[in-house]
Amino acid sequence: MIPDAFTAEQEKALAEAFGAKSQLTCPVCTVTMDQRPVRPRQDVSYVRDRIWFICPSCRRSIVLDRDSR
Repeated sequence: MIPDAFTAEQEKALAEAFGAKSQLTCPVCTVTMDQRPVRPRQDVSYVRDRIWFICPSCRRSIVLDRDSR
């Protein structure tokens, strides 16, 4: 089953918290989100430094660019 997505408002709040170097908490479950690096693909000529945040409870997730901090 595919988890529900965050709303645009929730995504904006998560991006702002990430930019402020705050610990990301799921806005739905209020649980600290797990993070995983997103490895660059070999077939892409540009490299983006990204982190994938996943809620361990509801499984919603978001990918954010690390350089947006």
